[in-house]
Amino acid sequence: MVSMQLRFAKYQACGNDFIIINNFQDQYCTYSPMVTQKLCHRQFGIGADGIITIEKKIGCDFALLHYNADGSQGGGLCANGSRSALHYAQQLGIVDKKADFIAIDGLHTGYICNDLVYLTLQDVDVIQPLDSGYFLDNGTRHYVERVDAIQTVNMQEVGFPRRNRHPFEKEGVNLNFVQLAEEDTILVRTCECGLASEPLSCGTGAVASALVFSAYYGLNSPITVITKGGKLQVTFMRLSEGLFTHIHLIGRVYQSFHGMVNPTTLPPISEWNKL
Repeated sequence: MVSMQLRFAKYQACGNDFIIINNFQDQYCTYSPMVTQKLCHRQFGIGADGIITIEKKIGCDFALLHYNADGSQGGGLCANGSRSALHYAQQLGIVDKKADFIAIDGLHTGYICNDLVYLTLQDVDVIQPLDSGYFLDNGTRHYVERVDAIQTVNMQEVGFPRRNRHPFEKEGVNLNFVQLAEEDTILVRTCECGLASEPLSCGTGAVASALVFSAYYGLNSPITVITKGGKLQVTFMRLSEGLFTHIHLIGRVYQSFHGMVNPTTLPPISEWNKL
């Protein structure tokens, strides 16, 4: 299932943290929900919002696979994780400053310039008003809702229970609360599918929120997105017919540490008392 000693790097992108595993070269880690939960556990494992594996892929530089901290496979693009993996791929010598790679939603281009990691996202041509907010799919399903006092939102009571509300009962949706801060700047908090607690940021959530606030509240590119974990920048081209193209998520990433772990020595989840 997993090699006895697993090499990894721990990354964070605006506080959104990941275990990055290199499956491109001489080790191979296969997906296991239980091992994923163990590794991502913040007290008994390494601790992370998710795992990203770098895989070989014919026709591009590499492919990325994403697994959530709850052990589920990521159902959409993980933008901050992809930016982190691109940086690690450069450190490993797999690519230089630019890469074309495959994620779950298709082909992406990323590049590194002046310590910033840029990620291109798929074009967005539909932003659907829905109830008190807006739904869109930018590689990941997002619902965006404007609020006046973002710090007062109780995510456990208001946020997380709504991820599977109608009409998202089957697949769920990432829920974003957004406050307009100043000209072309927004504050964003996100409830993500696959996580039991609020992440410090969500890359695709930052992009989705920026596009909604451009389409419906008149903000212009570039838009600064402030999250609990720091600042991101979203740039795009908005065409007259409502199409958003040339979408980029931009920000720094950091390798916190790297090392080796033996997943078989981590205690079974059943032994942890959830008092």
